[in-house]
Amino acid sequence: MTTVAIIEDNNTTRAMLAELVDSQREYRCVCACATSQEALIAVPKHQPDVVLMDIHLPDESGIACTARLTRKMPELQVIMVTVYKDADLIFQAFKAGACGYILKRFRPGEIIQAIAEARAGGAPMTSEIARMIVRSFRARPAPPEPSGLTVREEEILMLLAEGLSNKEIAQRANISAGTVRIHLENMFKKLHVRSRTEAVVKFSRKSEPGASRHS
Repeated sequence: MTTVAIIEDNNTTRAMLAELVDSQREYRCVCACATSQEALIAVPKHQPDVVLMDIHLPDESGIACTARLTRKMPELQVIMVTVYKDADLIFQAFKAGACGYILKRFRPGEIIQAIAEARAGGAPMTSEIARMIVRSFRARPAPPEPSGLTVREEEILMLLAEGLSNKEIAQRANISAGTVRIHLENMFKKLHVRSRTEAVVKFSRKSEPGASRHS
């Protein structure tokens, strides 16, 4: 049983998401909150596996709420479910600890698939969001200093940015899933990060114009 929390200020959307989750035999909605303040109490209390998080909340942003929750619960999987498709917000969400980013123009099956992907270690994203991240990578100049990553590791990092699972990366890169895991472990050590999304965000920040050579 995968337990899910929903943080959404719109009553209709919140009820719809809760009903959708509860309609699946393997999933259960354990709490549904309208504000960040409610979430900061209810989520640690109920210890869900996955959170569906809106960005626009009445008291503070869903990104700030995500950062506070993931500091308390490092294993928590947070998927942003929002109307916003701004590249800066996407990277802020990942930096805050989110593992996925889904636009609200979803079909019901896409939410359930996103929860399953997050539980399997993937980074679920709407295809439009994945393309935005890839374009953002391509638009950035080369890092001002070597990243320390090999060509193969950078290739895998680009595939991570598309939200692919280890199995999908292995198929695209024509290597085994075990080799993908080894590359990820090496990348995490080189970039001094602990998760897939941290690796994507840190590498993208190194590629930003004007990034410090000593950062």
